Amino acid sequence: MRLTIIRDDGVVGIDGVFKRVDMGALPAGVRAVQWDGSSGHVEYDNGPNADLDSISEFQSFIDAWNMPPQLPNNPAPTPDEMIAAAHARINTAYEAAVKALTAGYPEDEIASWPKQEDEARAFGTKDTPWINSAAQARGIAPAALASLIIANADALAPLHGALTGKRQLLRDQINALGANPSQAALDAIQW
Repeated sequence: MRLTIIRDDGVVGIDGVFKRVDMGALPAGVRAVQWDGSSGHVEYDNGPNADLDSISEFQSFIDAWNMPPQLPNNPAPTPDEMIAAAHARINTAYEAAVKALTAGYPEDEIASWPKQEDEARAFGTKDTPWINSAAQARGIAPAALASLIIANADALAPLHGALTGKRQLLRDQINALGANPSQAALDAIQW
């Protein structure tokens, strides 16, 4: 086994593979250690190199190199956090599906859809200032615009309803897992 310890780089190399290792246990003044498997030397900051006939003094660095990498100590999420993350995942998927239904429409126009539908369904029975203004600007009769709005609303309603029902079903499935679900059970509930 070939061993290299380089203090300033904070690395230990074994057979050419280098890993970061804590250098806190390295004796003061030692800059590097080289070992070829049977002999080696220690390089000092101030002084000549010293020959090595044993690597036992540096075994702790070999042991540290052999340790698996330490992962950050992130605490496991609480059940409440896991449930909240699952709900958020479903809500995000729902919002993306709804956005796909309304792709191509500006948000301000989408925000006016309830007003449009309300006036369209009441057309001929009450004042319809939105429809009247939009129809005039579009160059069509208000009654024709009211019919288009109702047709669009009727086409969108079952699609939107199906997406909303799916979201509610998936939320019900998450909630049915109880207060302490496994992450695997939560992950199995997908849009």
